[in-house]
Formats: sequence, C-alpha cells, structure tokens
Amino acid sequence: MSKKANPIYRGIDVGYGHVKWTNGESAKGLIEAHSFPSQAPISVDSDADVAFLKKRDTFSVPVGDRVYEIGRQVNLLVGSQQEMEQLDDTFAMSDAYTARMFGALNYMLPGLGPERRIDVLVLGLPMTTLNKYRSAIEEKFTGPHRINLNGDIVTIGMCKVHPQPLGSYALFLQSQPDAGKKPPMSLIIDPGYNTVDWFVCEGLTGNLSQSRAVNRGVSAYLRDIAKSIIKTHSNFGVTESEVVRILDRHFTRGDDFHIAGNEIPLEPHLAAGTPVIEQAAQAIRDTIGAGSEIRLILLTGGGASLYAQKIREKFPSHKVQVMEESPLANVRGFHVIAHWIGASASRAENKSRKGN
Repeated sequence: MSKKANPIYRGIDVGYGHVKWTNGESAKGLIEAHSFPSQAPISVDSDADVAFLKKRDTFSVPVGDRVYEIGRQVNLLVGSQQEMEQLDDTFAMSDAYTARMFGALNYMLPGLGPERRIDVLVLGLPMTTLNKYRSAIEEKFTGPHRINLNGDIVTIGMCKVHPQPLGSYALFLQSQPDAGKKPPMSLIIDPGYNTVDWFVCEGLTGNLSQSRAVNRGVSAYLRDIAKSIIKTHSNFGVTESEVVRILDRHFTRGDDFHIAGNEIPLEPHLAAGTPVIEQAAQAIRDTIGAGSEIRLILLTGGGASLYAQKIREKFPSHKVQVMEESPLANVRGFHVIAHWIGASASRAENKSRKGN
C-alpha cells in the first residue's frame, strides 16, 4: 500500500433496513456518507444491453442468474405485497446482500479514479453473525467484481469485517484524540433495523462476554405500530408491509405520515411498539449489570433516538451520548478503520523493506 500515492479507503454498512456507504472526505476532512433503502426487487428489465443508470435513481445489478434493482428510488419498484427486507441470519451470505453491496459500489464508482480500485474496504456484521460469516465475507469481497450491466469492474484490494458497533466507537476515538491515548471502558449500543447490538471495549480490545445482540430492532418496533394502525384503520385495506415502509420513511426522512392520502396521527399508536424497546433495553441491562466499570455509553444506529429514553432509564447513573448523525456513524467509523488498516499495513511494509 505504501507504493500507491493516494490509496482509496471506503466503508459500507449493508444494513437490514438501509445501506450506507462512504465516498471519501470533503475539503474540510469530513467523511462523506450516504444511504439508500435496503431493498432489492428483481429488475423488470430483461434486456441485458439496457443502460445501468435509469431515469429513476437506481442501478440494475447482476448477481448470479438474477438482476436486482438497487438504489435511492427503489420504492418505485416495490409492490404492496412485497416483503423486500430480508431479516434472517443468513442475509450476509445471500445474493440479495451482494446486490446491495454492488449498489453501494455503483454510487462510489465516479470517485474511484481510473483504476476503479478500493485499497481497503471495511464492512460490519451484527454480533449474532460476526463469528459465523466474517472470514467468508472477507474472502468473498476481496478481488474484482462486475457491479452493473455495463460490465464495470471494481477491485477491492483488502476487505475487512468488524463488529457493527465498533464503527461508531472508531469515529468517536477519531473525534476525541485524548480518548485514544487512554480509552475509557465503553459500551456502544446500536439499535439497528433487525437487531440491537451492544459492544463493550477498552480501546479496540473487546469484552466479548458482554457483547451481544437481540432481535428487537427497529423493524419489530415498526411492525407493532403498523399492526395497531391497521387495526384502527382497517377501512384503508393496506398491508403491514406497506405501513412499515411508510413508517420507516417517516422516522428516517421526516416525511409526513399519510396512508391513502389521509394524514394519520401516530401518537395513539406509538405505545404499541414500546415493549420492543423495553425488551431490548432490559436485555442489555441483564448482560451488563449496573455497568460499574463502564465510563462511556455511546448510542448509535438508525434507532438511536427511539431507544435513547429507555436506555437512559436502565443506566441512570451514566451519561448516554447519542452519536451525531447516528444512522451514518457506523459507516463513517468503518471508513476511519479502513484508514487505520491501510496505515498499519504501510508501516509494516516499510519496516520489512528496511529490514531487508
């Protein structure tokens, strides 16, 4: 890596609800990060010569014997009955996961230069699947990949996978240089779309006996609210999947909550999802206890604001810090880790050359 003047480092967070990716740094040194819905309908275009960039903001991505449609406006291709979110534990090894990865790479493509190479790419996995799939994912995504129907190839020099919440902790350490010198024992809580993950560490040394996950993520919260809404407004004839997608856009983008052109007050239905958050917070408390040795609690991920109150109730003696732009904090941290990996590899290479 030291031979290349300007190595390219990137992070991708293929979440169950949204896919996030980084696109380098701004002139002020801020990590640019973006997202699109984690949905992958089969493409309706059968002509292999069709341009990969549609009028809508999506890409046609070939994986295996299928072509998926991926991107910011994928909702324009999703039917009312379609369950596009894949929430099982094998997600990371599926073609649908790969398609989402390639979608992120398509968005990155203009910034990858003529070589179209990423020197170090960092991904994350939930605590529930990290040990099971880490090696396989790293091997699978290292090397060249055809990412669209135009035949564009992106080559990944090194792919590394880390625990999902570690990204936010890396971003915190980068923003607090003094914390990196003597890092505090920290608890990072990441309410994602499918799982709520928590990771205990001191610096980059993890305490895996206290780091776990439960399937009490934002999707379960939204489903319970959707059921309450449908029960009250059955006359609209909408499906649970439709309502969940509308709720997701409301909470992530701030869209007004409408069903079939009717504005629906959400307040009477929010309590239906509260038990999900309570169960997640209690599971963390049961594992961590009072957290007597923990000095810092970071709350991150797409559900950070939804879960913050219950987390604070479970840890009343601690200051719970919600990460800025929490839905993008993990992927920005993956970008930071990619830089660290690249710098470490360069130092090792230089030391080896001097030794010879």
